[in-house]
Amino acid sequence: MAKAKALPKGVLNARQMLAKISKESDSLGLVLLYGSESYMIDGAVSMLKKACLGEGAEDMDYAVIDTRTGDKFDMGRLEELVSMPPWMSPKRLIVVKQSGLPGRELTDKDQEILKNIPSSSVVVFFEETADSRKKAFKVFQQYGTVASMSGFEEDELTGWISKRFAKDNLRISFEAANSMSSRCAGNMMVLVNEINKVTLYCQGKGYSEVTSDIVELCCPPDLSGKIFDIMDACGSGNAGIALGTLEKLIANKEPLPRIRASIVNHIKALIMAKEARNANVLVERTGMNEFRAKKLVSQSGNFSMKGLIDLYLAASDSDSEFKHGLIDERYSLEIILVKASARTNT
Repeated sequence: MAKAKALPKGVLNARQMLAKISKESDSLGLVLLYGSESYMIDGAVSMLKKACLGEGAEDMDYAVIDTRTGDKFDMGRLEELVSMPPWMSPKRLIVVKQSGLPGRELTDKDQEILKNIPSSSVVVFFEETADSRKKAFKVFQQYGTVASMSGFEEDELTGWISKRFAKDNLRISFEAANSMSSRCAGNMMVLVNEINKVTLYCQGKGYSEVTSDIVELCCPPDLSGKIFDIMDACGSGNAGIALGTLEKLIANKEPLPRIRASIVNHIKALIMAKEARNANVLVERTGMNEFRAKKLVSQSGNFSMKGLIDLYLAASDSDSEFKHGLIDERYSLEIILVKASARTNT
């Protein structure tokens, strides 16, 4: 996984935002949350409801403006909602979904409303994307709290998985947790569903530990792990094993475009590992976890830098030939693996 792009100054990450809701909810008034990680956003909403609303008061003190369902965002409607005092709660909670407001030109009146959210209300804007260069974005920063809800970093995710299992008195090894993260491509909602499934399986069997074998049995195929296996085989010059692993992926109905993209990305990661020559340096440059960095650095030792660069260029040429109908997609992947096996140091 590439290192996450640095957030704009003053913008919180998801973990910091959830902590702020938990510990400093009284300080919140205007809030902008952006990103596509629905699990993190749903978690923020649930926490805000608990912090702001009285028991049984949702119908009275909670309002949603959702432009995805056809509602047109109207700043006048927002002004009306925040002007109403809460009936049965410490604060009124108003959620505005996909308004597009952070990307628009704001009038002086718009800015005045955003600036003067009363202490009796919390207004939360949810946007899938937001441009920090826009003036409206800076207005949200000036008068409120802004957070990017993009999920956990790779090195945080395995720890989070362990804590989730610990709630049900289950242990999980680092390797098994890392495998689960890889299988779910870091998607938090998918990951939560897989954790629940594995938990039920272990409880039904009376197991106290989640092993790699259990993860293999219960969870989706680990494409990233299989790509590691393929490149390990290529690195030892064994094209037969590499092609056999590819055959199994295809037999399990893994989409060829996804396999192709994963192989190309893995070659790029090997080039970075070869250049870094040290797992700690690779972690610092990319933000990937140490376990994966060590594996990549070790695997990169089976290839020369020139061999990896030539392989990446060959993969790019092959991709172009396939897209122009000059070669069969599966055949083009097989050629790449054969070439990789011939470009080893072994």
